[in-house]
Amino acid sequence: MKTAIILSLACAANAFTVPSNKVTSSKLLSSTSDEPKVTGKSQEKLDELAMDELKAIAAAANPIVNYFDPIDLVNAPISETKTETIAWLRHAEIKHGRVAMAAFVGYWVQSQGITWSTDGPWPTNVGYPEAQWDALSSDLKYYVILSVGVLEVIDEADQKGHYVNGEKEPGRHPIFQRKTNATAEKLSEGKIKEINNGRLAMLGIMGFVSESSVPGSVPVLGGRIPAYQGNFWAPFGGDFSFFDRTVAAVTSVAESGASKLAESASEAVSLL
Repeated sequence: MKTAIILSLACAANAFTVPSNKVTSSKLLSSTSDEPKVTGKSQEKLDELAMDELKAIAAAANPIVNYFDPIDLVNAPISETKTETIAWLRHAEIKHGRVAMAAFVGYWVQSQGITWSTDGPWPTNVGYPEAQWDALSSDLKYYVILSVGVLEVIDEADQKGHYVNGEKEPGRHPIFQRKTNATAEKLSEGKIKEINNGRLAMLGIMGFVSESSVPGSVPVLGGRIPAYQGNFWAPFGGDFSFFDRTVAAVTSVAESGASKLAESASEAVSLL
């Protein structure tokens, strides 16, 4: 649960969308001789179309705030072109919005004491979600991180193409994607709803985390969430025994080596 919370904090909630035009970077085209490379002028046109669609979806998601990118992320050196950068950012927002929605619901459910009622390797009756995570064994924590990594690899290696190149829509994961008979209009409406729900969930889980870390920082949650004494930014800090043992072993070897070196130096000096 805490992993989901931490992952959700990594998202910058900006209204990015991918253009419908398929774009192939010059790097990928270098190995394909029968495809023409994108010229500077045509790439500028694609970037312009991407920005137009970006602003359109931003207005649809929130007509009051509209397009809002105060730190100019669309021009950040994330990818080779602005179109690819927009696609990358769009995918990141959708993905982290989904993680935030899962984290928000999971935090609320577990905070009510609703956990697995059967015996297993997971902790029961240990308190709020943060304490539940801390009570997990190191093996289970490994599994959580490994599962997230496997899902990321499957997404990036999708045989249907990559979202950065415009070969598939951002947010489409090969494992969870299903066929639908919904119209383009319904799909567009669903996309807007998902973006807004994801943004709201990011704010919500940040509220839980803030109140838990700094009691009273979110007045509406005051007294409803117990304080957490741990460190959200170090989820493995107190009990990630593998690294603890490794550091202890390296320290022991270094101290032993230094002691032997000092003894050898002392013997060499006595022989002079």
